[in-house]
Amino acid sequence: MDDLALAHRLIAELDETFCLTFVKGADAAAALLRMGGCPDTLREREPGEPCGPANAAALTLGAWSVVIEPGGALGADHALLEAASRGTAAVSVFRGGKSAAHFGYAVDGATIAGFDPGYPTEETTFGADPGMLRHLMDALGLRPPSDESDTAWREADARAIVLAQRITGVRMPEEPLRAARLSARLEPWFVTPARPGELLRAGRRTPHAADLVAAAEAAAPALQRAVAVAEVRRQAASLGVADTPGLDEALDAGGPVAADSPLGRRVREWLATPGPDGLDWFAASLRGVLDPDPRVAVLAALRPLAAGPAALADDAARAAALDALRGQD
Repeated sequence: MDDLALAHRLIAELDETFCLTFVKGADAAAALLRMGGCPDTLREREPGEPCGPANAAALTLGAWSVVIEPGGALGADHALLEAASRGTAAVSVFRGGKSAAHFGYAVDGATIAGFDPGYPTEETTFGADPGMLRHLMDALGLRPPSDESDTAWREADARAIVLAQRITGVRMPEEPLRAARLSARLEPWFVTPARPGELLRAGRRTPHAADLVAAAEAAAPALQRAVAVAEVRRQAASLGVADTPGLDEALDAGGPVAADSPLGRRVREWLATPGPDGLDWFAASLRGVLDPDPRVAVLAALRPLAAGPAALADDAARAAALDALRGQD
Protein backbone atom coordinates (compact mmCIF):
# COMPACT_ATOMS: atom_id res chain seq x y z
CA MET A 1 0.00 0.00 0.00
CA ASP A 2 1.45 3.41 -0.92
CA ASP A 3 1.88 6.24 1.58
CA LEU A 4 -1.07 8.28 0.31
CA ALA A 5 -3.46 5.33 0.52
CA LEU A 6 -2.23 4.60 4.04
CA ALA A 7 -2.77 8.23 5.01
CA HIS A 8 -6.37 8.05 3.79
CA ARG A 9 -6.94 4.89 5.84
CA LEU A 10 -5.46 6.63 8.88
CA ILE A 11 -7.79 9.60 8.42
CA ALA A 12 -10.77 7.26 8.18
CA GLU A 13 -9.75 5.57 11.43
CA LEU A 14 -8.96 8.72 13.44
CA ASP A 15 -12.09 10.50 12.19
CA GLU A 16 -12.86 14.15 11.67
CA THR A 17 -10.47 15.81 14.13
CA PHE A 18 -7.07 14.60 15.29
CA CYS A 19 -3.46 15.68 15.69
CA LEU A 20 -0.27 13.69 15.12
CA THR A 21 2.95 15.03 16.67
CA PHE A 22 6.24 13.32 15.84
CA VAL A 23 9.17 13.88 18.23
CA LYS A 24 12.71 12.88 17.28
CA GLY A 25 15.00 10.99 19.63
CA ALA A 26 12.32 10.39 22.26
CA ASP A 27 10.55 7.20 23.20
CA ALA A 28 6.80 7.19 23.68
CA ALA A 29 6.94 8.21 27.36
CA ALA A 30 9.44 11.01 26.74
CA ALA A 31 7.40 12.35 23.82
CA LEU A 32 4.29 12.57 26.00
CA LEU A 33 6.22 14.31 28.77
CA ARG A 34 7.68 16.83 26.29
CA MET A 35 4.12 17.75 25.35
CA GLY A 36 3.02 18.31 28.93
CA GLY A 37 2.01 14.75 29.74
CA CYS A 38 1.20 14.41 33.44
CA PRO A 39 3.44 11.63 34.80
CA ASP A 40 0.81 10.37 37.24
CA THR A 41 -1.57 9.73 34.31
CA LEU A 42 0.98 7.83 32.21
CA ARG A 43 -0.08 4.23 31.65
CA GLU A 44 -0.08 1.42 29.12
CA ARG A 45 -3.32 0.79 27.26
CA GLU A 46 -4.33 -2.53 25.80
CA PRO A 47 -4.94 -3.00 22.04
CA GLY A 48 -8.26 -1.44 21.13
CA GLU A 49 -8.74 0.27 24.50
CA PRO A 50 -9.94 3.85 23.89
CA CYS A 51 -7.86 6.74 25.14
CA GLY A 52 -10.73 9.03 26.02
CA PRO A 53 -11.15 12.58 24.74
CA ALA A 54 -8.72 14.22 27.20
CA ASN A 55 -5.83 11.78 26.74
CA ALA A 56 -3.18 11.30 24.08
CA ALA A 57 -1.56 8.05 22.97
CA ALA A 58 2.05 7.57 21.92
CA LEU A 59 3.93 4.98 19.90
CA THR A 60 7.68 4.62 19.38
CA LEU A 61 8.53 4.45 15.67
CA GLY A 62 12.25 3.87 15.35
CA ALA A 63 14.18 7.09 15.93
CA TRP A 64 10.96 9.05 16.44
CA SER A 65 7.79 8.69 18.47
CA VAL A 66 4.34 9.89 17.50
CA VAL A 67 1.81 11.37 19.92
CA ILE A 68 -1.76 10.82 18.73
CA GLU A 69 -4.58 13.08 19.93
CA PRO A 70 -7.94 11.66 18.81
CA GLY A 71 -10.27 14.64 18.76
CA GLY A 72 -7.47 16.91 20.00
CA ALA A 73 -5.39 19.78 18.64
CA LEU A 74 -2.71 20.62 21.21
CA GLY A 75 0.17 19.64 18.92
CA ALA A 76 -0.99 22.24 16.40
CA ASP A 77 -0.10 24.99 18.88
CA HIS A 78 3.29 26.31 17.77
CA ALA A 79 4.31 27.08 21.40
CA LEU A 80 3.78 23.44 22.42
CA LEU A 81 5.44 22.12 19.25
CA GLU A 82 8.46 24.33 19.94
CA ALA A 83 8.60 23.09 23.53
CA ALA A 84 8.54 19.48 22.32
CA SER A 85 11.33 20.22 19.83
CA ARG A 86 13.87 21.71 22.27
CA GLY A 87 17.17 19.94 21.73
CA THR A 88 15.68 17.88 18.90
CA ALA A 89 12.96 18.20 16.23
CA ALA A 90 9.18 17.83 16.10
CA VAL A 91 6.54 17.71 13.36
CA SER A 92 2.78 18.04 13.76
CA VAL A 93 -0.18 17.43 11.48
CA PHE A 94 -3.60 18.61 12.58
CA ARG A 95 -6.85 17.78 10.82
CA GLY A 96 -9.84 19.79 11.97
CA GLY A 97 -13.42 18.98 11.17
CA LYS A 98 -14.70 22.56 11.18
CA SER A 99 -11.39 24.42 11.53
CA ALA A 100 -8.41 24.87 9.26
CA ALA A 101 -5.84 22.11 9.10
CA HIS A 102 -2.29 22.85 10.21
CA PHE A 103 1.22 21.54 9.58
CA GLY A 104 4.19 22.51 11.74
CA TYR A 105 7.89 21.69 11.75
CA ALA A 106 10.10 22.89 14.62
CA VAL A 107 13.77 22.35 15.47
CA ASP A 108 15.38 23.11 18.84
CA GLY A 109 12.61 25.36 20.08
CA ALA A 110 12.00 27.33 16.88
CA THR A 111 9.32 26.90 14.22
CA ILE A 112 10.97 26.31 10.85
CA ALA A 113 7.76 26.21 8.83
CA GLY A 114 4.05 26.26 9.55
CA PHE A 115 1.13 26.38 7.12
CA ASP A 116 -2.41 25.30 6.30
CA PRO A 117 -2.04 22.19 4.08
CA GLY A 118 -5.20 23.11 2.19
CA TYR A 119 -3.88 26.55 1.23
CA PRO A 120 -0.07 26.57 1.60
CA THR A 121 0.75 29.87 -0.09
CA GLU A 122 4.11 31.56 0.37
CA GLU A 123 2.34 34.54 1.92
CA THR A 124 0.70 32.49 4.68
CA THR A 125 3.55 30.08 5.41
CA PHE A 126 5.53 31.24 8.43
CA GLY A 127 8.65 30.26 10.35
CA ALA A 128 12.41 30.75 10.41
CA ASP A 129 12.85 29.11 6.99
CA PRO A 130 9.39 28.77 5.41
CA GLY A 131 10.80 27.76 2.02
CA MET A 132 12.78 24.83 3.42
CA LEU A 133 10.02 22.30 2.75
CA ARG A 134 8.89 23.69 -0.59
CA HIS A 135 10.61 21.03 -2.71
CA LEU A 136 8.95 18.24 -0.74
CA MET A 137 5.59 20.00 -0.81
CA ASP A 138 5.80 20.42 -4.56
CA ALA A 139 6.76 16.77 -5.03
CA LEU A 140 3.75 15.66 -2.95
CA GLY A 141 1.28 18.01 -4.64
CA LEU A 142 0.77 20.23 -1.60
CA ARG A 143 -0.21 23.48 -3.31
CA PRO A 144 -2.93 26.12 -3.05
CA PRO A 145 -5.95 25.70 -5.37
CA SER A 146 -5.50 27.71 -8.56
CA ASP A 147 -9.21 28.56 -8.84
CA GLU A 148 -12.59 27.73 -7.33
CA SER A 149 -12.90 24.55 -9.39
CA ASP A 150 -9.53 23.22 -8.26
CA THR A 151 -10.01 20.40 -5.72
CA ALA A 152 -6.36 20.02 -4.68
CA TRP A 153 -7.34 20.86 -1.10
CA ARG A 154 -9.38 17.64 -0.78
CA GLU A 155 -6.29 15.46 -0.37
CA ALA A 156 -4.29 18.07 1.54
CA ASP A 157 -4.66 16.37 4.95
CA ALA A 158 -3.47 13.03 3.59
CA ARG A 159 -0.58 14.65 1.73
CA ALA A 160 0.41 16.49 4.93
CA ILE A 161 0.67 13.15 6.74
CA VAL A 162 2.89 11.84 3.94
CA LEU A 163 5.02 15.01 4.22
CA ALA A 164 5.48 14.35 7.94
CA GLN A 165 6.58 10.80 7.15
CA ARG A 166 9.07 12.03 4.53
CA ILE A 167 10.61 14.48 7.02
CA THR A 168 10.83 11.95 9.82
CA GLY A 169 11.67 8.88 7.79
CA VAL A 170 9.15 6.82 9.75
CA ARG A 171 5.78 5.41 8.72
CA MET A 172 2.57 5.44 10.68
CA PRO A 173 1.29 1.94 11.36
CA GLU A 174 -2.15 0.90 10.22
CA GLU A 175 -4.80 1.14 12.95
CA PRO A 176 -2.41 2.69 15.52
CA LEU A 177 -5.08 2.92 18.21
CA ARG A 178 -5.62 -0.83 18.06
CA ALA A 179 -2.06 -1.47 19.17
CA ALA A 180 -0.79 -1.47 22.76
CA ARG A 181 0.48 2.04 23.50
CA LEU A 182 1.22 4.50 26.26
CA SER A 183 -1.20 7.28 27.06
CA ALA A 184 -1.28 10.33 29.28
CA ARG A 185 -3.32 13.43 29.93
CA LEU A 186 -1.64 16.46 28.34
CA GLU A 187 -1.49 19.84 30.07
CA PRO A 188 0.64 22.35 28.12
CA TRP A 189 0.74 24.78 31.11
CA PHE A 190 3.70 22.85 32.49
CA VAL A 191 5.94 23.04 29.41
CA THR A 192 4.95 26.22 27.55
CA PRO A 193 5.60 29.86 28.49
CA ALA A 194 2.97 32.49 29.22
CA ARG A 195 1.02 33.34 26.08
CA PRO A 196 0.98 36.87 24.64
CA GLY A 197 -2.75 37.05 25.39
CA GLU A 198 -2.00 36.38 29.07
CA LEU A 199 0.12 39.52 29.39
CA LEU A 200 -1.31 42.92 30.31
CA ARG A 201 -1.88 45.18 27.30
CA ALA A 202 -3.37 48.63 27.03
CA GLY A 203 -6.56 48.91 25.01
CA ARG A 204 -10.06 50.30 24.87
CA ARG A 205 -11.43 47.36 26.82
CA THR A 206 -8.87 47.76 29.59
CA PRO A 207 -9.08 51.45 30.61
CA HIS A 208 -6.93 50.88 33.69
CA ALA A 209 -4.14 49.14 31.83
CA ALA A 210 -2.22 51.99 30.17
CA ASP A 211 -0.68 53.40 33.35
CA LEU A 212 0.13 49.94 34.68
CA VAL A 213 1.80 48.88 31.42
CA ALA A 214 3.86 52.08 31.23
CA ALA A 215 5.00 51.78 34.84
CA ALA A 216 5.77 48.08 34.49
CA GLU A 217 7.79 48.59 31.31
CA ALA A 218 9.79 51.41 32.93
CA ALA A 219 10.59 49.56 36.16
CA ALA A 220 13.94 47.90 36.80
CA PRO A 221 13.99 44.09 36.45
CA ALA A 222 14.34 43.49 40.20
CA LEU A 223 11.33 45.71 40.89
CA GLN A 224 9.32 44.03 38.14
CA ARG A 225 9.97 40.65 39.76
CA ALA A 226 9.16 41.88 43.27
CA VAL A 227 5.87 43.48 42.23
CA ALA A 228 4.90 40.38 40.24
CA VAL A 229 5.48 38.03 43.16
CA ALA A 230 3.69 40.34 45.60
CA GLU A 231 0.68 40.60 43.30
CA VAL A 232 0.40 36.84 42.81
CA ARG A 233 0.57 36.37 46.58
CA ARG A 234 -2.27 38.89 46.94
CA GLN A 235 -4.33 37.02 44.35
CA ALA A 236 -3.73 33.74 46.16
CA ALA A 237 -4.92 35.26 49.43
CA SER A 238 -7.99 36.80 47.77
CA LEU A 239 -8.97 33.43 46.29
CA GLY A 240 -8.29 31.48 49.45
CA VAL A 241 -5.49 29.36 47.98
CA ALA A 242 -2.48 30.95 49.67
CA ASP A 243 -1.88 27.80 51.72
CA THR A 244 -1.63 25.56 48.63
CA PRO A 245 1.30 23.16 49.24
CA GLY A 246 4.35 24.23 47.25
CA LEU A 247 3.05 27.67 46.26
CA ASP A 248 5.27 29.69 48.58
CA GLU A 249 8.32 27.68 47.57
CA ALA A 250 7.55 28.14 43.85
CA LEU A 251 7.16 31.90 44.27
CA ASP A 252 10.35 32.15 46.31
CA ALA A 253 12.49 30.04 43.98
CA GLY A 254 10.84 30.56 40.58
CA GLY A 255 11.25 27.92 37.92
CA PRO A 256 8.93 25.21 36.60
CA VAL A 257 6.25 23.34 38.53
CA ALA A 258 6.10 19.55 38.20
CA ALA A 259 2.73 18.33 36.94
CA ASP A 260 2.58 15.55 39.52
CA SER A 261 3.63 17.71 42.49
CA PRO A 262 1.02 18.86 45.03
CA LEU A 263 1.06 22.33 43.47
CA GLY A 264 0.93 20.86 39.98
CA ARG A 265 -2.17 18.84 40.82
CA ARG A 266 -3.88 21.95 42.16
CA VAL A 267 -2.97 23.89 39.02
CA ARG A 268 -4.58 21.15 36.94
CA GLU A 269 -7.75 21.47 39.03
CA TRP A 270 -7.80 25.25 38.57
CA LEU A 271 -7.36 24.95 34.80
CA ALA A 272 -10.06 22.29 34.53
CA THR A 273 -12.73 24.42 36.17
CA PRO A 274 -12.65 27.92 34.65
CA GLY A 275 -15.31 30.20 36.05
CA PRO A 276 -16.10 33.43 37.86
CA ASP A 277 -13.99 32.51 40.88
CA GLY A 278 -10.86 33.47 38.90
CA LEU A 279 -8.77 30.37 39.60
CA ASP A 280 -7.93 29.89 35.92
CA TRP A 281 -6.81 33.54 35.83
CA PHE A 282 -4.67 32.88 38.87
CA ALA A 283 -3.07 29.89 37.12
CA ALA A 284 -2.16 32.14 34.19
CA SER A 285 -0.65 34.71 36.56
CA LEU A 286 1.34 31.99 38.30
CA ARG A 287 2.76 30.62 35.05
CA GLY A 288 3.80 34.14 34.10
CA VAL A 289 5.47 34.96 37.40
CA LEU A 290 7.54 31.76 37.15
CA ASP A 291 8.93 32.89 33.77
CA PRO A 292 12.65 33.81 33.91
CA ASP A 293 11.91 37.11 32.14
CA PRO A 294 10.83 39.66 34.82
CA ARG A 295 8.95 41.71 32.23
CA VAL A 296 6.80 38.70 31.34
CA ALA A 297 6.34 38.00 35.05
CA VAL A 298 5.04 41.44 35.94
CA LEU A 299 2.77 41.84 32.90
CA ALA A 300 1.22 38.41 33.52
CA ALA A 301 0.72 39.11 37.22
CA LEU A 302 -0.86 42.52 36.61
CA ARG A 303 -3.29 41.47 33.89
CA PRO A 304 -6.12 40.42 36.25
CA LEU A 305 -6.01 43.85 37.89
CA ALA A 306 -7.13 45.49 34.66
CA ALA A 307 -9.04 42.78 32.82
CA GLY A 308 -9.80 40.00 35.27
CA PRO A 309 -12.90 38.89 37.16
CA ALA A 310 -14.25 40.86 40.11
CA ALA A 311 -12.50 38.57 42.57
CA LEU A 312 -9.12 39.82 41.31
CA ALA A 313 -9.72 43.27 39.77
CA ASP A 314 -9.27 45.20 43.01
CA ASP A 315 -9.03 49.03 42.75
CA ALA A 316 -6.93 49.40 45.88
CA ALA A 317 -4.55 46.65 44.78
CA ARG A 318 -4.22 48.23 41.34
CA ALA A 319 -3.30 51.58 42.90
CA ALA A 320 -0.82 49.90 45.25
CA ALA A 321 0.86 48.04 42.39
CA LEU A 322 1.11 51.26 40.38
CA ASP A 323 2.72 53.07 43.32
CA ALA A 324 5.15 50.20 43.88
CA LEU A 325 6.23 50.20 40.22
CA ARG A 326 6.77 53.95 40.37
CA GLY A 327 8.77 53.64 43.57
CA GLN A 328 6.18 55.53 45.60
CA ASP A 329 5.34 52.90 48.20
